[in-house]
Formats: sequence, structure tokens, C-alpha cells
Amino acid sequence: MLTFANRFLYGLVMTTLTSLAALPTGMAYWLGARLGDLTYLVLTRHRRITLTNLALAFGPEKSTDEQRQIARAVFRNLGRHLVDFSHVRQLTHDRFLAMCEIEGLSHVEVLLRRGKGLLIISAHFGSWELAPALALCVSAPLNVIVRPLDNPAFQRLAERYRQRCGYQAIPRREALAACRTALRQGEIVAVLMDQSSLRHESIQVEFFGTKAYTSRGPALLALRTGCPVVSGFLLQAGPGRHRLVLSEEIPVCRTG
Repeated sequence: MLTFANRFLYGLVMTTLTSLAALPTGMAYWLGARLGDLTYLVLTRHRRITLTNLALAFGPEKSTDEQRQIARAVFRNLGRHLVDFSHVRQLTHDRFLAMCEIEGLSHVEVLLRRGKGLLIISAHFGSWELAPALALCVSAPLNVIVRPLDNPAFQRLAERYRQRCGYQAIPRREALAACRTALRQGEIVAVLMDQSSLRHESIQVEFFGTKAYTSRGPALLALRTGCPVVSGFLLQAGPGRHRLVLSEEIPVCRTG
């Protein structure tokens, strides 16, 4: 149900996105960075999480002041990503290629010709919301595992974005069966690996010297379906410019 608060927040976000899309690139990125500064000050819980993670990553290697500077830069970068996201409504195949250089597309097409689908593993890195626009450029349908958004208005926005980019969203709770079906049909499945998973669905790994849970789903999919696996990351190459890097095939080894 769309409450007044949800509608208000949705209207605010849409107004911001429309305004950013209408501005010259340099001005839009400057304003995005200022929105990041504001978010850093207002979202205290997320600021604390960021600083905690940076302390785990760097330890004594970086001073507290240096870690705070990095945290502020992270929020500024997220504000700039909002600028990238503001252009999604006008995104087409040609527009995407004009703003994003794709590396590795040719060997992805070679892997798809095996007929076993393709699994792309990625993370919340760069303007990750733009990466699924790869669907505009590949020969096979693209499916992305997602978690439904809590705000129904934002969920509606996300669905409009997915429709524009041409990819299919797979709800996280239904992921394993739906992904197996997609891969068997020769389609592409993309999954972000850098968020904590439910313990009964995960394995424990060491990450920055700390035990963390990550999904075992992609490994199970690769072993059970025999699909090839690559990584894919969207890198910032300058204001309004990106590089989508698709790796060579990652070997999958059965260890037990």
C-alpha cells in the first residue's frame, strides 16, 4: 500500500532524478556529490556502518581522520551514481554504448554458444544499477537476482527501470529454481555477491580478517548446471563515462 510518506518520498526522488538528468554533466555530478555530503550527515546509521567496515578493512593502516575522509568520499560517490541512474529513463542500446565501453563481450557470446547459459557474478561496485543495461547488448535474455524493495513506490520505479533496460528480475526467495530454469534455457543470470546471506543458505569465508557469510548459490548453480561463470564490474571512467569489464571464464572446481 502506498502511504502518504511513500508517495512523498517517491515524488521527491523523481523530482531529483528529473532535475539531475536535465543538468549539464559537470554540474549534475557536482550536485550529486553535494547530495552525498548531505546524506553522510543525515544517515547516521549508514555512516556508522561505513566507518565500522573501513576500520575492519584498514585497521591501524589508516588513521581515524583518513577513514572518515574515505567514508565521506564513498557517500559523494553514491551521489554521483544517482546522476548516472537519472539517465536510465532515456537509455537505449546506442545511448548505453555511447556512455559505456564493454570489454569482454565477444568471449561472453562464445560462452553462450555452448548452450548452457552464463552466470555473471558481481558486486555493488561503481554504478552497479547501470550494469544490467548489458541486456540491451547481448544475444541472450538477462536475469538478475534482486531483493524486493521495502518501499512499494520505489519498487514500482525499479520495475519501470528494469522494463527500460530489458532484463528480468528474479526475487531472491525464488532464485535457485528460477535460475536453474533460466540457465537450462541458455539465458544469462547475474548475482551480486557482496551482501550478507541467510546463514542456512551460506558459507563462511574470511573477509578483511573477519568471518563473513556469503551465498553458496552461484557455486551450486555452476556445479549442478555446468554453466560457465564470469565476473562483471562497472568501472567509472570519467564524468558520465563507464567501462563494463567482463572477465574470462572462471574455472569451477568440484572439491567434495
